[in-house]
Amino acid sequence: LVMPPMVRFTGEMPEEVARTGGRVNDAVVEHYARRVRAGTGMIIVEATAVDAQGRCWADGFGLYEDGQIDDLAKVARGIKAAGGVACIQLVHGGPQASPELCGGTIVGPSAIGDSEKSAVPEALTVAAIQTIEQRFVDAARRAVKAGFDAVEIHGAHGYLLDSFLMQRRNQRTDEYGGTREGRMRMLLETCQKVKGGLPGSALVLCRISPFTKRDEGYSLDDLTALVRGLEKAGIDLLHLSTDGAFKTWFGSDKTLGQHVGEITRLPRIVAGGLRQPADAQRLLDENHADFAAVGTAMLREADWAAKAREQLRQ
Repeated sequence: LVMPPMVRFTGEMPEEVARTGGRVNDAVVEHYARRVRAGTGMIIVEATAVDAQGRCWADGFGLYEDGQIDDLAKVARGIKAAGGVACIQLVHGGPQASPELCGGTIVGPSAIGDSEKSAVPEALTVAAIQTIEQRFVDAARRAVKAGFDAVEIHGAHGYLLDSFLMQRRNQRTDEYGGTREGRMRMLLETCQKVKGGLPGSALVLCRISPFTKRDEGYSLDDLTALVRGLEKAGIDLLHLSTDGAFKTWFGSDKTLGQHVGEITRLPRIVAGGLRQPADAQRLLDENHADFAAVGTAMLREADWAAKAREQLRQ
């Protein structure tokens, strides 16, 4: 059982947890530790910025400076003291970053906004892409120094690394676009560099969300190429964010998790509307996933894991 990363300012969280200006207080530490004490095996702490120029939320955590290590070490210690595995998700907002927090300028694979009302990002140069990849490496090293057992690379939900995977956002013609392999390059390079830059005991996860590309005709071949690329890059677990854990894909009767299970032997974490204990158990029993990620329900009920086990025993 995993608690996936949930954006910290959500209305499901108390003010003293969500509105901290990116700092860690006792309420933040207890927020995670309590869920571990209830029986949750792994906590993935919310999207944490790897670059000051890639921030999305004023209250979000950051690991783009050494001075942020001690704060997040409190979170890692709290999770581990309660008996859980401490993981932290690393993100660059890219086209979905906040212009106000980023000095008025945001970046992306191409100078394409999502709508007439959205800010238009500046297209990254190859040198800037490689600088950001190194920012992920540096942030991951800080996370391990803070005591986290694992880091998760956020390649989902339209943030920078996912934007490179999207045909509508990535209209580059260089080695970071133009083809499926080009669009995958930044995410795969980032995962490979992060894995290579960490001690052997630290795990590297990657979160992906194929549903953000469904309207582009995202195919099973596309998914297969990405998953096998991530496997080759050396990640340890694959985190599938879905728009429905039991929704079927690619004109078949198989879910995304089941398709991925046929592509790779990487352990799968699957998230997507798992609110009832029976749904989480079904996810595992029917081999849709190896780990069930329960987000919103666990935010609403800190002791969800304990109550779920009790309910399933009846």
